[in-house]
Amino acid sequence: MSELPTTLEASRRRPVAGGFLVASALLSVLGYIILGTQFGWPAVLDEPADVALDAFVESERWVRAGFYVFLMSSLVLIPGAIALEEAITRGHSAARMITAFGVLGAFAQLLGWVRWPLTIPGVAERWSDPNANESDRAATAATYELINAYAGGALGEHLGWLLQGIWAIGVSVFVLKTRGLPRWFRLVGLPLAVGYGITVPLATALGNAGLEFWGLNIYSGWYVWLLVLGVLLIIRPVTPPWPVDEGRNQARVSS
Repeated sequence: MSELPTTLEASRRRPVAGGFLVASALLSVLGYIILGTQFGWPAVLDEPADVALDAFVESERWVRAGFYVFLMSSLVLIPGAIALEEAITRGHSAARMITAFGVLGAFAQLLGWVRWPLTIPGVAERWSDPNANESDRAATAATYELINAYAGGALGEHLGWLLQGIWAIGVSVFVLKTRGLPRWFRLVGLPLAVGYGITVPLATALGNAGLEFWGLNIYSGWYVWLLVLGVLLIIRPVTPPWPVDEGRNQARVSS
């Protein structure tokens, strides 16, 4: 028979959740610095295939390293979302549903990132082949555009942003009700999450560059908020707002 979750158990999970959130945020910042300085990311994503592939070939080692860092950031966020649920909600049924959006969103973004270190190098090699003729290069450019549209646009940007935006709003609501965190901090999270959760998916769907610019800046602010949340979970005791879900407890007791 397993014991029901207790305040002591939740307190042990908080540093774990905080560590995952801090690691994910710092990895994201590192990836952004590497790709922003070496690859012109994210503006390069809107460039035609010839410009993007030439830039990739020129800085391939850095580009692959940067996207591996992004991949790790999304990967770390998966256990981070699960640990966060356990730390600040004690397994409430609504929290489990929100966590599912976070896990799926991180996984969708992971599938988007992985194209750069694993798939695009082969495309870039064919692009830079000195023996390739114009028709070969045109076919390679079309391949790049197709991969970028599906793995980047459909999976990473549209689906990933949408799912992670729902998770961000849910987490901000739970944090708003969590006792032990500074009031100003709890109030800031929800507007950032709503702003990012609406503007970024909408901007990517409409292809609106201006809206995307503001959405990504709001997203950056929300990720800083997530980083601070991770630090606070490590250093401060907090009290989850939701009671333990009875159905989950019964399942644990029966096991």
